[in-house]
Amino acid sequence: MTHGCLPFRFKYWALCLPSLVLLTTLSGCVRTSNGLVVESVNNYSLRNGPSLTNSVANGDGFIRGMTVQGSPWSLTTRWTDLNVWDTDFLDPDLKTAVGDDGANFDKPGTAISYFTGHGFCTDGCSTQQACTTTSACTTPAAGAGERLPASCRFSPLDRPRCCYMTDRMAATSGQFDAKNGVVNYSSGSVRWGESQDAGTWAQAGTNGGTNLVILDISCGILPTFWYQALRNAAAGVHMIGTLLIAGGDTANVSDRGGAFAKMWAANPQGSVSQAWLDTMTVLPVSEGRGINGAGCNIMVAMDQSLDSVNQKMNESWVDLRNDSNDARGNSWYSARWQCNYALPSTTQSAWEKP
Repeated sequence: MTHGCLPFRFKYWALCLPSLVLLTTLSGCVRTSNGLVVESVNNYSLRNGPSLTNSVANGDGFIRGMTVQGSPWSLTTRWTDLNVWDTDFLDPDLKTAVGDDGANFDKPGTAISYFTGHGFCTDGCSTQQACTTTSACTTPAAGAGERLPASCRFSPLDRPRCCYMTDRMAATSGQFDAKNGVVNYSSGSVRWGESQDAGTWAQAGTNGGTNLVILDISCGILPTFWYQALRNAAAGVHMIGTLLIAGGDTANVSDRGGAFAKMWAANPQGSVSQAWLDTMTVLPVSEGRGINGAGCNIMVAMDQSLDSVNQKMNESWVDLRNDSNDARGNSWYSARWQCNYALPSTTQSAWEKP
């Protein structure tokens, strides 16, 4: 496999894994996707360190759980450490883009794309401005990457203070990174899920296809900006799941991926979004349920109507493979979460003084 004009890269297998099979099948006129893409980084020696210890085990645990005997899923791509490049996540069809996501993270025929590694935790709260209502937060810090909208944000670890939108980013440390290992999915050249079924509305062609993205990273989303954080990347993908941090950081645990996969194995007809939320509840209390501090597993769906958004949030694992469910817009959204602490409300007022 090559990256267009980029250097060759070879896989190093750490597991005894199933043989690769054709990842897209046809059932009548309906395309279905069964492929799994897993990219995991422990080694951050080139950039964006320090290095981690559990990402590869975490990704491989997800693979093992999803590819048990008789499974409908098939592993199509597994990259680790220096073989994970920022270009794996970037769309080459955008005018300023350098990337090859259509052969990697967003490969056509992919049902689930799972990345485990570092994320960047710039929280947008650098002004240290105390507040009692979001309407008082009008002045993001210049030169800090902060911008409106704002939130008078609080958490178990923080008193209410003005926090502003900042881009969310995953981190790689690849041999041939083109963007310093920074994958900016909030405003960069990232579009996931743009398939023949989704259409070209995201203006990124139709060479993608993943139906579910999991970003198992630090600060994947910060409250209350889940829509602003993910709208740029949502180009047909059914759902994006990640970690919402209210205070502290994501724990780089070895068992989150495997726990998520076990949810499928236990109930193939169950809800995918609920499975990601329930993954938190089965992780050990000694691991903070996978969070070093206060945080949540969160799933976000986007589409052109509220009905279609709700359909995606209720998809079973079987429904997830159906490419005819690909999103055809991102103007509506729904978000669900499960946290490792008791929330004061069930809405975004759990973190925001409106």
